[in-house]
Amino acid sequence: MNVAELDERLLPIVSAGSIIRIAERVLQNFNREVLFHSERTAYLAMKIAQAHPLSEKCSIQNLVLLGLFHTIGFYRDDFTLSSAEDPYKTSIDFFSPRREIESKYVFGCYYLEYLTPLHKDALALENFNQPFNKDLKDFLYQEEYHSILQLCAYVSSFVHKNHDLPLPENLNALAPGLLDPEYVEIFKSLNIDDSLTLPIIEETYKQELMDFLDTIEYSGDDYKMLIRLLIHFLDFKSTVTMSHSINTSCYALSLGIRAGLNDEELSELFISAVLHDIGKSATPQRILEFPGKLSPEEMGIMKYHVSHSKRILTGLVPQNIIDNVFRHHEKLNGSGYPMHLTEENITKIQRILTVADITSALSDSRSYKGEFSKEDVLSIIAQMTRNKELDSSITVILSENFDEIRAELPELQKLLRVDFSGVLNKYNDYLLNDSNANLNKAIIEGDDDIVEELEEI
Repeated sequence: MNVAELDERLLPIVSAGSIIRIAERVLQNFNREVLFHSERTAYLAMKIAQAHPLSEKCSIQNLVLLGLFHTIGFYRDDFTLSSAEDPYKTSIDFFSPRREIESKYVFGCYYLEYLTPLHKDALALENFNQPFNKDLKDFLYQEEYHSILQLCAYVSSFVHKNHDLPLPENLNALAPGLLDPEYVEIFKSLNIDDSLTLPIIEETYKQELMDFLDTIEYSGDDYKMLIRLLIHFLDFKSTVTMSHSINTSCYALSLGIRAGLNDEELSELFISAVLHDIGKSATPQRILEFPGKLSPEEMGIMKYHVSHSKRILTGLVPQNIIDNVFRHHEKLNGSGYPMHLTEENITKIQRILTVADITSALSDSRSYKGEFSKEDVLSIIAQMTRNKELDSSITVILSENFDEIRAELPELQKLLRVDFSGVLNKYNDYLLNDSNANLNKAIIEGDDDIVEELEEI
């Protein structure tokens, strides 16, 4: 299979703005406080840029996207440094000088640089909590983003925590010595009669922000990066779920091509497969990766992921895609869920997606099982076909082409997998350089306890 030719067949049937809004709803499932703080920051930054045009190298859509995702490292305690604090706590100090907080912005910087259309603009986050540096601003265009977002983040936090208090007359009081004087004055001139902060206090700002997100456009490779981002956000909750979503999408393409789908149908199938388990972002991790058989109560929670998916996607993608995602556990004989539909209400694309999902579930290694053999996979699918659960015209395609479809998998995975090594290499360099600097300082100062602790790192 020529993956490049297949990639050209896949149409962008969901807008870039909608993908960003889906990603935002997924992140809300991980930590609402972090997401809402980011939304407020993005909104304020948007209002500044709309009234005060950015320099030529900066763009308002990248500024807003940076605002929305500047806290991405706060969702990833498995990579970033963390203290013994509860990662799900509801009061987060985004501006603490502690190293574990700094590390979250650094990780976010590299994550957004390598995995999103922001690319080098993401360097605005590398020293996010550092004081304003005029020389640096004159040298690096990213510092314009930094100046705006840092100020807006402080305003977001203050207004959220102090609804009944006005902003300080001197905004520098929010972060003495840190903020860019130029944007402090710009913000002050724009916030007459609290015109910027009142929508946050009254929580009316969201619709305006969402309307702006709907206008964001990316194309080509940048658009494809956003598609991949949706799947890789699932890795924040469960690596198994992310891998399963990738493989289901690949099996769906292999089956869809052999079933004779045209480009529009194949594109609908592909994006439906990418999104089919997006609702698992709201499913507890202990259930997603439970190493055994789930209890009836736990299985009920697991099954509810299709309803979470519907909630996440509603209003953002075409109805047929929502239906495909919501129905991927339906069976032709009515034994599926959540609506117990029968074959007359299940489309060809939905039937293909169901077979692809089951093929991935059986073939992949899970926390509670290893990979099933070819014989076991085909035997189980044949039994489900005899039970009138699956469409025989689809399962015949699978059984007759199974070896070829499995051989295609690594190539098709390239459409959705990302190379995470760039992120980890740069982040590890940051940790190593910082540790070496602290170690040298401790040696000079004769602090044996710190020396011993750093040498262990």
